[in-house]
Amino acid sequence: MEFLLALQFLTRIPVTVRGNVEEKNLARSMAYYPVVGLLLGILTAAVYIILSQFFSPPVCDLFAVAFTVFITGNMHTDALMDTADGFFSGKPKDRILEIMKDSRVGSHGVIAGCLDLLFKFILLGQIPPDAKLVGLVLVPALGRWSLVYGSAVYDYARSGGGTGTFTDLVGRRELAWASVTVIIAGLFLLNLPGFILTACAFAGSVLLGRYINKKIGGVTGDTLGAMNECIEVLTLALMPLLLKLNLF
Repeated sequence: MEFLLALQFLTRIPVTVRGNVEEKNLARSMAYYPVVGLLLGILTAAVYIILSQFFSPPVCDLFAVAFTVFITGNMHTDALMDTADGFFSGKPKDRILEIMKDSRVGSHGVIAGCLDLLFKFILLGQIPPDAKLVGLVLVPALGRWSLVYGSAVYDYARSGGGTGTFTDLVGRRELAWASVTVIIAGLFLLNLPGFILTACAFAGSVLLGRYINKKIGGVTGDTLGAMNECIEVLTLALMPLLLKLNLF
């Protein structure tokens, strides 16, 4: 049931979960987040392969980015936008949390969302086709791992509760399973470069987590989604660098 919960929560794929769902089930489902990320990556790579028979690489890159937005319901980019509005408002913690909860999007959020999508589109264009397909599969898994890390290491920041309070139940078990998943996936797909990308995703998540925790005293669903987007951009940016170093 936990895998189906993860699939239901992270994607728009129609999934029916039978039985009573408790917060502990939602917490345990996070162990499968990188697996769902790999599935999303495989679907995105399949879309790219099909479209590449008819369109040029830039068009395929654009459709790949658009597909990820569609299949996830834009949840992580939306979270990044809310986080940007709050964090760059220059307000204290309580006010930051209020701004992030506001359904309206401010200028900081709009800029963050546009830059996020532009970074992904442009960076994909810098990666050769063969490596790009592998990147499309691995990168979403690394992004979803950061969600598990943030939830396992930091407390939920909203004292009044919220939809993400189940993250307080995420612990070492979920983080361990998620970590094993991305390490194996990275080594299997890219060998040494995959291990380097995974290590950089881990390091990036640690730094982002510390910054977020210092800013608001924990994490929220929005900041976790923002971490996902930042780690995806980071690992996509590293792939051309690794190619130039002849590590592929």
